[in-house]
Amino acid sequence: MKDSLSAERGTVKNELKVFLKNAGAFDVGISSPYNPGYQNAEAGYKPLEVWPDCKSIVVFAVAMSPESNNTYTGPLSPHENDVPLGPVPRQLQSQKYAMNRMIRQIAAPIALAALQFFEHYNIKTSLKPVQCKVSGSLAGIGVYGKSGLLINPVLGNRMTLGLVMIDSELEPDPPLENFYPCENCNLCIELCPAEAYDQEKVYPDSWSRKACMQKRREIAETGSYCHNCFAVCPAGTIPDNELMITRKMIPITPDGIV
Repeated sequence: MKDSLSAERGTVKNELKVFLKNAGAFDVGISSPYNPGYQNAEAGYKPLEVWPDCKSIVVFAVAMSPESNNTYTGPLSPHENDVPLGPVPRQLQSQKYAMNRMIRQIAAPIALAALQFFEHYNIKTSLKPVQCKVSGSLAGIGVYGKSGLLINPVLGNRMTLGLVMIDSELEPDPPLENFYPCENCNLCIELCPAEAYDQEKVYPDSWSRKACMQKRREIAETGSYCHNCFAVCPAGTIPDNELMITRKMIPITPDGIV
């Protein structure tokens, strides 16, 4: 009976990943709410705190261009040296920037697609807030970079994350191994106007939220944004101008199963 149940859950997991990728996700992973790594999540954002019935967390990543980050300030890639880093006045931000911010909203319909999928299997779900970066790290979506941003082997940090909790246990995916995107790079640290990083420590202890947010507030008061750590990161294998092409959108049938 146990082997049969395990096989069924394995089938559900495989179908889920295909389904969500067809709905627009670039990568999908599963984490367990019992993973000790959730001790690093902030109080009030740990799976079992917000939903005691949680048995698995489904995490998905959606490709996005640098402009879609709501505090983007730099060039499209660190190789465009003719475009200066630093705060960009709002009045100079292009329509492309405004439109790309809307790309972040694609996480919502993918989450709704997941709800439809699990309804088909009579699995209960919850969209209560849980820390996405912690979940993404534990589910093998990416690893923490020196800046604290999650880095995927293909997308780099050019992604937004979403998740759905379920009351059924699926086999967790292992965290990424042998992937060290920051090993020979300090761009985010060198170009941080807040000097918020300590190279002698490991994230999250290496990053000062207080210093970062104070500087961002100062810059915001001038009518600009700062997010150099996102803009300068060279990780990933897809050029910035091709990121949106990676996403395929396939219509979802009324019952939620393709």
